Amino acid sequence: MIVIFLFAAIIAPAVFWISYFYYKDRLRPEPVTRLIETYLLGVLAGFLCWAFYEIQPSFGIPANFMTVLAQGSRLDFVLYSIGGVGLVEEAFKMLPFLVLVRRFKAFNEKIDGIIYASILAVGFASFENVGFLPTMKGWALVGRAFASPLTHTVFASLWGYLIGKAVIRKQPLLPAALRGLFLAALVHGLYNVLTFNPVLRVLSALLILAVWIWQIRTLEMEAKKEKEAVAPTPPA
Repeated sequence: MIVIFLFAAIIAPAVFWISYFYYKDRLRPEPVTRLIETYLLGVLAGFLCWAFYEIQPSFGIPANFMTVLAQGSRLDFVLYSIGGVGLVEEAFKMLPFLVLVRRFKAFNEKIDGIIYASILAVGFASFENVGFLPTMKGWALVGRAFASPLTHTVFASLWGYLIGKAVIRKQPLLPAALRGLFLAALVHGLYNVLTFNPVLRVLSALLILAVWIWQIRTLEMEAKKEKEAVAPTPPA
């Protein structure tokens, strides 16, 4: 049973989504070893984020959504969703990206920002799911196991693309990182707010779909530009 749970919660979704992004970057794919390293860094980021949440109450910050819903107003819930969850989780995912991943020799395309940020997010979601999935069964478990990495990759791809462009263009990273972090935290927080409202829950799915479509189109457009750049010039 433990083996089945681990396969459903971590291995199968991780392999699926890493393979998906590897395929999307098939023109100039990243080294598999680097993708695995990035995934493990995402798992580490998930652990560090969990540890941070554990010490939050000692600073007077609510530990989770349920506490905010029970004790605060709707505005408190919105602000916590954006700042207490969206900002915190995206910052922890971004940290290994800024410190280590962007320095990879294989990081040589703008879309690599999306690829590596997304793989980090898959690792983060894998760790997160270990805490959520034991309370679920059947299709709910499978749905959470595969959908959670997608939502995290959608959020992370926003700052990943902006930072990736700055890295390739050799521009200052701080402005790109701050813009990306704010945007990802906003989308992440809005998604959480919509998800907790039964009436608006369908809008959360539409939000993820919209950003995912942007992610797919961006990957395809950048790949097309890269293909055209390396294509031989026909003789006159």
